[in-house]
Amino acid sequence: MGKKRIHSTNRQEQRPAKPKYTSRANLFHQQVVAPLEKRFRQALKARRYEEAESLYREITEARKEHRLWIDRSEKVRIR
Repeated sequence: MGKKRIHSTNRQEQRPAKPKYTSRANLFHQQVVAPLEKRFRQALKARRYEEAESLYREITEARKEHRLWIDRSEKVRIR
């Protein structure tokens, strides 16, 4: 058996965790663009071409808005 460690009774408090940030464009892509792209791929696999066509239009509009968010480069706190 080795020596036991001596515990200090006067521990310092840890400082709070550093806040985490992400870009608003990243959040927009996760919440809007990515689900549309997933539904588009699923529609193509299932050969639902009319639905895929309408989804493609929605995706192009969402990507345009995503480009605007990228240019603004705003940060949002996530934690």
